[in-house]
Amino acid sequence: MRVGLCNLMPADWRAEFARSAAGLQLEPVLIDIGADDWMDQLKGVELFAWRLVMGDSSGMAQARTKIPIIESMGIRCFPNARMLWLYDDKIRETFFLRQHGYPTPRTWVFFDGAAAKAFAAQASYPLVAKSHCGASSGGVQLIQSPAAALQLLDKVFRKAGIWEDIVENYYTLPRLRKGSLLVQLQQRYRDSWPRYAYFQEFLHIEKDWRVTTLGPDLLSVFARRNRPEDFRASGSGIWEKVAAADLPVEACDLALRISQESGFTCMTYDFMQKDGHWVIGEISYAFLLNAVYTDTLFRKTPGGYVQADPCPVGEMHLRAMLAQGAEVVHAG
Repeated sequence: MRVGLCNLMPADWRAEFARSAAGLQLEPVLIDIGADDWMDQLKGVELFAWRLVMGDSSGMAQARTKIPIIESMGIRCFPNARMLWLYDDKIRETFFLRQHGYPTPRTWVFFDGAAAKAFAAQASYPLVAKSHCGASSGGVQLIQSPAAALQLLDKVFRKAGIWEDIVENYYTLPRLRKGSLLVQLQQRYRDSWPRYAYFQEFLHIEKDWRVTTLGPDLLSVFARRNRPEDFRASGSGIWEKVAAADLPVEACDLALRISQESGFTCMTYDFMQKDGHWVIGEISYAFLLNAVYTDTLFRKTPGGYVQADPCPVGEMHLRAMLAQGAEVVHAG
């Protein structure tokens, strides 16, 4: 079986998948995804892996265009189209979780400035404000009062000023009329994401739990403590390993259920406690190539969760893709 490896993956991830493929008796093939003949290169490939680089908007746009096509060619992809659609987008994650009734902290998303300001004027504080993209707590801040929220919203939903109008009328529009390709691209992507406000209730916690599904019954589970004198755990690097007897079983079961119901071969869930119940703060298919994920493995069995032996990340991803393919064939 041939495994296509996207040439745009970081070198360490390409090497990880190549080693893992060889270890599973699979043939790794490097795919130049940006070339015009990328479809021809994929002939004979049955699995395709593309670990995207967060912040690479060009790569993200290309992946979201091509991975659905690759899947339609009968090739299993990491990430698959749904995993990719949710990736690095807290608004999409929130709407997905809300749509399916999965538990989350109370969250408010506004695309209308007036509605956002009306909410901010009467909301209970503190609130957590987030950007829709970013990792390791980037774009996450604590808002302590209506005045602070309204000040932030004034900047988010700010209307164009005189200088922007001058640039638009005397630089942009004349060049657009002449068919300038570069100006067209600049104009199109200048404000490619609508203006929005994303607020979430603040939960007084000292840690969260990162539960990562890696196939139908395999999990990586560890706790993450908040940064010193900070309310955020993401990106702190302060990890706590746990024994099988101390696992948050309800959270683990829910993570596996969501991944199975949604067709995720891999997904990380950041769980927090709220009033004695588990809620999901964020989800993401991507995580660091870090030993903490290989040394904190547990497998669900009929008798409960048991510690699993360490396994290379690339191998876990490939095995999960193969297992999902087997389930699809069996179901058919």
